[in-house]
Amino acid sequence: MPENDDLKRVLDYALHGTPQLKADEKRKWLGEFRERVLMGITFQQALEDEAIRYVENALKDPMGEILIVNNRIPMKIMTKYMQLAKRMNKEYKTMATNCIEAMGVVVVNRRAINRNDVVPEIKMLPEKFRHLHHKSLCSKHFKELEETAPEYIEGYNQISFGDRMMGIKCAVCQKIEDGGPLM
Repeated sequence: MPENDDLKRVLDYALHGTPQLKADEKRKWLGEFRERVLMGITFQQALEDEAIRYVENALKDPMGEILIVNNRIPMKIMTKYMQLAKRMNKEYKTMATNCIEAMGVVVVNRRAINRNDVVPEIKMLPEKFRHLHHKSLCSKHFKELEETAPEYIEGYNQISFGDRMMGIKCAVCQKIEDGGPLM
């Protein structure tokens, strides 16, 4: 009987290839084991502009060695992630997968690091502050951004008296007057 088991195993390997360890897990985490993942963002999160900041912070971590991007992400967005990795001198690659649960972007280490909570909740920039022509805000909108989304305040500056004298207007107020960004 053991000969039949060996023969069956050899035939299975020949027909289906060598069995993979944790194959479902590796499909979800873009070819990596979960214990190597420092941070992963879902496919939907990866499409948002705000996600790039989270990926950048993960790549700044000394444990963040490799950036892997799901190749179903549109090229325009994928390029942003690849350029970020290149700018930070990190290895990057894309991974083809048909798995519906597959992550959009993962940052991994070559060794097991066993981090908890590797999928962050990405706090979105309020709609009124998206797609602005410039990042100068009046004191009212600057304070509003500071209260609602303080993690984004560093990218904006408050208009000073001198700025107003030079004709610089608040980007949000201007957007409201114009009826939105030009396409």
